[in-house]
Amino acid sequence: MLTISNSTIGMKDGLYSLNDLHRASGSNKKHKPANFMRLENTKSLISEIERCSDMSNGAKSIAYNTVQGGNSQQGTFVCRELVYSYAMWISPRFQLLVIRAFDAIANQQTALSQRLNDLCHDLKIVDDGLTSAGRFLCVGGKQIKPQLKQQIDSTLKQMQPSLNFVGDTDSEK
Repeated sequence: MLTISNSTIGMKDGLYSLNDLHRASGSNKKHKPANFMRLENTKSLISEIERCSDMSNGAKSIAYNTVQGGNSQQGTFVCRELVYSYAMWISPRFQLLVIRAFDAIANQQTALSQRLNDLCHDLKIVDDGLTSAGRFLCVGGKQIKPQLKQQIDSTLKQMQPSLNFVGDTDSEK
């Protein structure tokens, strides 16, 4: 989630709300999203973004989407590149806030990715240990335990005093 100047920037289909960015920038009338979208520079950037496709899957890049009416979130939603461009259009201060907000997200993602890798590594170690323990328990239950019981029984039998009766027998009478 993107937060700038304590304002949450809404998202829709991977695009950021230009209207929320306008509010975060101070809501100056001259910086309305419609004014930004009319700029020749913005139109050229949109054309370039939409002309370039994602080479990994051949999908066309969507630079912006305007949602009007209906029950869904309304406004103009733009890609990250247009967020940067809008921030540059507003002011150097707002541009820096936007850059730092995206950097914070990237740093958080990096930290979470490292944490996930560490947790997966720990899980593998525990899983390997449990697999070894399971094998040992299986072998122990099928082989070692019966052998030990047999040795205990044998030892108990050896420990029993033997009583040899020497007494009257028919041959002695």
